[in-house]
Amino acid sequence: MSTDFFILTILLMVNALVATALLLAARSLGQPLVARLLAAAFGCNVVMYIVDVLYIAMFRDSLAMFCLLNVLATLGTMFAAAAMRVRVGLPPKLWIYAAAQVLTLALTLYFWVIDPNKGARGAIVPLMASAMIIWGTLAMWRPGRKLLLGERPMIVTSLAMVTTESIGGIALALRGREPDAFLENVYMFVVFIGLPAMTVALGMFALYLLASDLADKLRRTAETDSLTGAPNRRAIEATGRRVITESATTGRPLCAALCDLDQFKYINDRFGHALGDEVLCSISLLFERHGAKPLHGRYGGEEFLLFFPNRTLIEVHDEVENLRRDVMAIAIAGLPIQITASFGLTQLTPIDTLATLIKRADQALYASKQAGRNRTTIAEPAAARPRQEFASSRA
Repeated sequence: MSTDFFILTILLMVNALVATALLLAARSLGQPLVARLLAAAFGCNVVMYIVDVLYIAMFRDSLAMFCLLNVLATLGTMFAAAAMRVRVGLPPKLWIYAAAQVLTLALTLYFWVIDPNKGARGAIVPLMASAMIIWGTLAMWRPGRKLLLGERPMIVTSLAMVTTESIGGIALALRGREPDAFLENVYMFVVFIGLPAMTVALGMFALYLLASDLADKLRRTAETDSLTGAPNRRAIEATGRRVITESATTGRPLCAALCDLDQFKYINDRFGHALGDEVLCSISLLFERHGAKPLHGRYGGEEFLLFFPNRTLIEVHDEVENLRRDVMAIAIAGLPIQITASFGLTQLTPIDTLATLIKRADQALYASKQAGRNRTTIAEPAAARPRQEFASSRA
């Protein structure tokens, strides 16, 4: 068996295994469309290597077979680039891939028919593949975007693949029309060592990336309230511990508030749980879109827990009062009564834990309920019980 056939057989088997694994991953791991696009990329490589075997064995002088090889070779990297772009929510921009294929065919015809140059036409695919991989990689690795854990090894491996392909392409381009033993050995080393290793690595890290996507999806599901879409109790408590630590480290103020919808049981009993659920969703959406931008989550039932980092008690009191008035302005179709909410507000002290901070906010909330509902009560950080003279009257 010649060296060419041996290398092609290894590459064919590796790509076939990776394509199969990715198709299976599309059914069970995260991002099924991305998995299918990556499977198509490795599947194109399988077809390409089969055509390459036929080309070497029977069609050495066939321009049509050589053009088909180049189209398949660049098509695989285009699928991979499209997968990277789709993964981060960017459009694939198919016209760029179409333009790249036209350029590939034009250069192939030029260096075969007009200016015959075996080295130059052999360099087209690895250099075009490098460009496509860079195009896809930059979609993930761009300014202002935070890289996820599973993306880092994928980007490093992609850049290693670009380096491998570029070295092979440059070696062929420098070879030109005349044989050059050194450059041919460089190219063979890249093909024999670099491509199989990079293909295996890309396949492994693609599967790792999809698995990390699934894990991230499961984590978000575990931390999200299924009704409102807001962070659930577990998530908002984790947020609370984080902002408390940040406040202790920086010395900046932190306030917390508990919000409880007034007479929510009556709404459920009198008008039905469907309207009650709509009320909860509307409140959550209000907190999410409000200018105060509180860190909020559904704490349980009709209660929401809110954190206001880097703001004093006086500043947050005004913001909470705005929230309370905005709650009163919510209109739900089929609900003839006005929605109101009570708030309990407090500020972090150096000796507070999450539990003591929430307890003090809860005491202030209880005072708001006892004083007639639809109001905000401040619990002074130094006091265990709220002081009613700071309670806001009904709007």
